[in-house]
Amino acid sequence: MKKTFLLICTFCLVSSAYASDISLSLEKFTRMQDTITTTEEVSSEEIENKHSSQAMDILSNTTGVFVQKIGDTGRADPVIRGFGDSCRKLVVAIDGKPEYMALFGCGVSHSILAGNIDRIEIAKGPDSVLYGSGALGGAINIITKTPTKPFEGEINFYTGSFNTQNAKVYLGGISNNIIYEFAANKMSSDGHLENSQYNATDLYEKLGYIFKDGGVIRVQAKQYSGLTHYPEPAMGGNEAFKSGAYWEDYQRGSVQADYNKIFSRTELSLKVFENYGEHKFSNKFHSRDSLIGAIAGLDIEIGDNNLLKTGAQFRQQEGKLVDKGTMSPMKLGKWKTSDWAVFVLDKHNFTDKFAAVAGARYNNDEISGEFVAARGGLEYKIVEDVLVKALYSRAFRSPYLNELYLLPSSNKNLKPEELNNYEIGFDFKKDDFTFNVTGFVMKGDNLIQNDKGKFKNSGDYEFKGSEVSAGYVFDKYISAKAGYTYFNAGEHTMGRPESKADTEINIKVSKWSLLLGGTYVGEYYAGDKKQDRMKDYVLVNAKLTYEVNENIKLFIDGQNLTNQDYMIFIDRSTDGYPVMQMPGTAVYFGTNIKF
Repeated sequence: MKKTFLLICTFCLVSSAYASDISLSLEKFTRMQDTITTTEEVSSEEIENKHSSQAMDILSNTTGVFVQKIGDTGRADPVIRGFGDSCRKLVVAIDGKPEYMALFGCGVSHSILAGNIDRIEIAKGPDSVLYGSGALGGAINIITKTPTKPFEGEINFYTGSFNTQNAKVYLGGISNNIIYEFAANKMSSDGHLENSQYNATDLYEKLGYIFKDGGVIRVQAKQYSGLTHYPEPAMGGNEAFKSGAYWEDYQRGSVQADYNKIFSRTELSLKVFENYGEHKFSNKFHSRDSLIGAIAGLDIEIGDNNLLKTGAQFRQQEGKLVDKGTMSPMKLGKWKTSDWAVFVLDKHNFTDKFAAVAGARYNNDEISGEFVAARGGLEYKIVEDVLVKALYSRAFRSPYLNELYLLPSSNKNLKPEELNNYEIGFDFKKDDFTFNVTGFVMKGDNLIQNDKGKFKNSGDYEFKGSEVSAGYVFDKYISAKAGYTYFNAGEHTMGRPESKADTEINIKVSKWSLLLGGTYVGEYYAGDKKQDRMKDYVLVNAKLTYEVNENIKLFIDGQNLTNQDYMIFIDRSTDGYPVMQMPGTAVYFGTNIKF
């Protein structure tokens, strides 16, 4: 914490030095931000319409995204284009700050509750140029709320099946150039199976100031405390899981300071942060970890048709294994590693119809060495409403502390995993109808695998797939969207569905609204080479909402209404790749109050 305090103090001094009276021009940047990647945004309205206590679970019916869960509460780990591994092979961030456990590199998805989320940005496909190590499958950036009134707030509460309760409170305001926010989220459930209970509390605070020149400084903090019990798996799992009495106690927190300033043709952003955590499991495992980092960015508009994004990043990862538990091969000790990077990404609009993007990131890791990520793409507007894209990207994942030091199989000579991605896309948008299709081929090398008791860069793979989505607003009463994901993992079929289809219909009549959703998952295996096939399944969900007035809504939400019997594979090698039985029909009642 002392290091973080010094970083924040230095950051504040640097921020003041950059302040000036140059006029603002946000419009110039908002019209050029797209960098020819496949992206999707989940809006605040969509988040409110969905019943979910976990931020990652909100993405369950997103095209190209599959969420691995242990039930309606607890872990919810996203997988994008076949990459997940408990968020070790994709980047999850909150307001641009990476979220993961430094010792193992895994995301703690159940520590990201949905109490103060404004929207979620999803980059599908490798994006290491902007997001750095780990962005093999893509990146998920959770944007928190920002108040627009002197005082505003929101209260959400629901209760229902499995003795589940969730209460969320958000308070915020902006007055006399001061921004303040507070959010609290309390979640508890007995779970759908024996020993599947979950109990967690999440707190979030933000304080900011808007300078006269338009610069904004913000300091925010987050504290999470959660106890997750894991039921006996339907298949697989290590001895701890198979005991039927396994639990994990997570205490996690973070502090972060940001400074942003938009000049006439330039945007400056500075960020320093620390993530920290302490984890205790029922098998006596006990660890502590921290991630200290800094990110600087400078976006420069060159002329009227060019946007240059530049930046630098530093991170220091530290982890300590306090107790390894009984019969564990792990090594007790404390380890640390650091890396730094610089990146540049340029987008140029040659004409109103033709644009190109090119960029690279140089990453220097003190243990695994150097790596250069790259991106190049073209975009052409065939006619006013039709756009085609082509993209090449090269991404990487540096080995984490556990792969370097923690296990008997660890190897400090490991090199980064790498991935080359090729994709083409087609977008059509006219009036209230949108349609897009993307096809991709990803070729990976230097995959870190356990080869005869030692981690080595010995693996390779080739993934292929396509994503198709469409949406249409019929009128002010009815809207609908649908998507289909096809994914060919070759021999690496474990936990990667070949087919996934999602549909959603939103119907509004007077003060009533009905959200109908459906998901189909097929060709789903718990083993490689199409071994241990699991049941295909179809989930049907519905949420009925009544608007008492413009500030109060009541709702009833039904999950898995057809009582589908299905299971989900959990991509966690340390837990023996368990397969978990999912809940049957569940019903929840709740209210949403805004003021």
